[in-house]
Amino acid sequence: MLQTSKNLIYLERLFSLLSASLKGFSQVVLVGNTFSGCLILLGITLHSPILGLMAFLSSIVGTITGKYCGGDEFLIRQGIYSFNSVLCGISAILFLGGDKRWFIAIFAAVLASLSMAFLSKWFDKWNVPVLTIPFVAITWIGLLSTYRFDMLRIDSGFVVSSPAQWNIPTEGTPTLLIGLIKGIGEVFVIDSLWTGSLILIALFWAGWRFGVYAFIGAFTSWFTAYFIGVDSQSLNLGLYNYNAVLTIIAVSLVFDSKAEKTPLTGIFAAMLTVPVTAGLELLLDPFGLPALTFPFIICTWLLMVARKLFPKI
Repeated sequence: MLQTSKNLIYLERLFSLLSASLKGFSQVVLVGNTFSGCLILLGITLHSPILGLMAFLSSIVGTITGKYCGGDEFLIRQGIYSFNSVLCGISAILFLGGDKRWFIAIFAAVLASLSMAFLSKWFDKWNVPVLTIPFVAITWIGLLSTYRFDMLRIDSGFVVSSPAQWNIPTEGTPTLLIGLIKGIGEVFVIDSLWTGSLILIALFWAGWRFGVYAFIGAFTSWFTAYFIGVDSQSLNLGLYNYNAVLTIIAVSLVFDSKAEKTPLTGIFAAMLTVPVTAGLELLLDPFGLPALTFPFIICTWLLMVARKLFPKI
């Protein structure tokens, strides 16, 4: 009887770990839903089984690290300590070369979770969300370190879909639907219609508003980029969409209590990510760094500050 009780406790802990880790995938797109996380993991795995495995391991490592570094239990269960770990693990596999990238990916996942625990306590004082700061900071530092450490080296076979690839061809015809779907997939630094489609389905599963707003954000940012003259290849890869998807969800649904004003505010925020992304690319290009989700962070913070200064927004 005692052994049965212990087994049940172990199973409950395992289920809790898996649930929190899967929510880490959905928290990348600002929702906390286990099944949505499963759909996103499936989308990543269909694109690359190795990438899916690394992303899943990174999420588990992030969850365990959050638990043993004294993180808030509720936030751990919601996947808050693992979503940056997921992105760091994926980026390490995509951006770096060599066998050591697996170890580096796990180390980055641990560091992301620790950073989230530290920054959350600091940022909570100002009621400011941490968002993807750990992912951006760790990835930038890692990429810059490749210039000084032999252990780290950038993968010479970088796929052109990566937001880190700057010298992309400009020929081609812009295709709206492909750009919209791939733009959603680029949230996870992945160029895949399958991944983008399953992420969109995951958002609709979490709530129809999440899916609708994600589509509106991608649509708005795509046309904004198109009319200001962004090259066709970037449009088709969705490189100017993924920050807009995250920003419109954050501004319109997650960090807003004025539901009747969210459509216009969210659309404006999505459009704003396009020039911000373009400007950051220009600033970061000499360092060989991708903008990643930093435009999302900047635009979300700007809108949150604007709402405090101008409550009617």
